Amino acid sequence: MKGRWYIVCLMFCLGMLVSGCREKEEILEPVTITLMHGWGGTLKNHQTMQDIYRQFDEQNEDIVLEFQPFPDVTIAVEEANNMLSVGKMPDIISTNGFSYYVENAVRRGMAMDLMPYIEADEEFKEEISPAVFEAWESSGKLYTLPDAMEVSGYWYNEDIFKKAGITDEKGDVDLPDTWDEFFRDCDKIEGWSKENGLDITPFALENDQIVENFFFARLAGSEEGFSMTNTIPGDFAAKAVEETVKDTGRLLSYSHDVNNLDNARQFFAEGKCAIFFNGVWDSEYFRESSGAENIGYAAYPMEDGRSLAYVSPSAGYVVYNNQDARKREACVRFLKYMLSEEVQTELALKTGQAPVNPQVSGEEILQEYPLLGKGLQAANRADVKIKTLRSVWTGSYGDVLADQLAGAARDEKKLAPMLEDLNRIAEK
Repeated sequence: MKGRWYIVCLMFCLGMLVSGCREKEEILEPVTITLMHGWGGTLKNHQTMQDIYRQFDEQNEDIVLEFQPFPDVTIAVEEANNMLSVGKMPDIISTNGFSYYVENAVRRGMAMDLMPYIEADEEFKEEISPAVFEAWESSGKLYTLPDAMEVSGYWYNEDIFKKAGITDEKGDVDLPDTWDEFFRDCDKIEGWSKENGLDITPFALENDQIVENFFFARLAGSEEGFSMTNTIPGDFAAKAVEETVKDTGRLLSYSHDVNNLDNARQFFAEGKCAIFFNGVWDSEYFRESSGAENIGYAAYPMEDGRSLAYVSPSAGYVVYNNQDARKREACVRFLKYMLSEEVQTELALKTGQAPVNPQVSGEEILQEYPLLGKGLQAANRADVKIKTLRSVWTGSYGDVLADQLAGAARDEKKLAPMLEDLNRIAEK
């Protein structure tokens, strides 16, 4: 009898053990999260980003990272924004600077506040530049984290500058300290080119360089304009804006006409123009060009002789405010992975992006990737640092400028309608 009870008890215990194991297996079932991004193209840096994303999936067996890739970030964010309108959102979306998505997701209550996770993890917090909190924290909440800083000045061709006589007494390039000097240098380059029967111009411009780079930097170059680059102005019909539009017209008068940023970049790489306005990330393209040894990087001038650069934490990853705690935690682990020193260093050395993690060694970048390292030095040493236009003038201001700035710069009759459209947005 006792033996029979012993067997019954043993079977019961085994049953409970098996049941417990099954429950454990269910708990350990991998959690699936989706990542929507615009790195789905075939360019080298796109492939690098895809590899970095895949590495996270491989290193975390309890997480399945599914991808929703697009060949361009503009398309990716537009698609994600369309999803918001019907109450849907991927677990993670990489906005790559498109701040309107952050605003829309927050407004709909679909973006997750990241601050509780950051405050609970000191290691994670130390991997985030203080500039990110300054730019994106509001009322103690943070809804986006970038994996790179937007660091931008302008690229210049040292050989062209020297041949045009823009040098100091030692024969080194003498970069302009003021905007007046900048445009005098443009005159020198144009004059040298014509005298020698060359078709080299100071610039090869299109909308991206004009709107996203030159306009805000030039506006910030004056005292009145600088205050307008820190917040949305109450009135755009200001002297500083008018002067900036006028100087945009001067800029265009020195330029080859090109259709897009890729063509402009190629013109510069081939030595067909002397200056190219864009960020340090283009080092990845230029270091493989034949004239890489002649390429330098500079901060923008200001009217008072100080230097200026964009050092801006743009909109980055946004996480869906999912009710599933495991999904939320998996998304946070992904963000922490992307901001880790190892991944941030890889991003810098392989894609030319400026690290957002302050622990990444600038000396290592300078030694292993001199073109990027020197670009970062030039921008980070600037006397004045500003955020990008779309980070400050959120909403559709940038779209109005993209549509109308070049026209207003060439025809003063178009200036007033553009300013009216900008003010109309501000009144909404």
